[in-house]
Amino acid sequence: MAKAYTQEDFDELMGKVEKADFQVAEYLELAGRENLDMCVKYFHIFGAEPSTEYLYTVYDAGRRFIVNLDNKTCSCRMFQIDEIPCLHAWAVIKKKNLMADDYCSELFKSHTVVKTYDVVVDPLPDEREWNIPTYISEDVVFPPRYKRPPGRPKKKRDKPLFELLLGKKRHTCSTCGQTGQNRRSCSNAPRRK
Repeated sequence: MAKAYTQEDFDELMGKVEKADFQVAEYLELAGRENLDMCVKYFHIFGAEPSTEYLYTVYDAGRRFIVNLDNKTCSCRMFQIDEIPCLHAWAVIKKKNLMADDYCSELFKSHTVVKTYDVVVDPLPDEREWNIPTYISEDVVFPPRYKRPPGRPKKKRDKPLFELLLGKKRHTCSTCGQTGQNRRSCSNAPRRK
């Protein structure tokens, strides 16, 4: 519908939408023409087909995803990992007119967040009333021995003594096997004509 430049094209596309799902067609009619671009992009990207009551196949940009609302899973694995509906599950939830809250983890619900503030946290008393064990109060804490030098850190590492004594490693050519040269500078390489 976003690509329909004439009334005939618009009516033809609207007929296809009505055949697929009359509720979507009603929604688009109520939304008005100015809001159709956003709606069409959403329903064009996600085509959801029911396999069973809870199992759906969702097509997204040429790929197929299996959404199981009963197990709260999707083949993209975002639904299971994040424990909130992924875009594919969201398309199915919207198509079935379900509540998205029913498919979110309890961790993301407002009553769980409110419970975190149920525990009373008492403020500390005055410092003179603190009961500190003597082994802690007598322990002396010194500052770090070394201060980080100013400037950017070095990129090269300091080599241990045994690496310095070994000397440089000589490269061998992968073409002829001789040391001291590589494939690019190989003198024994076959010449191209």
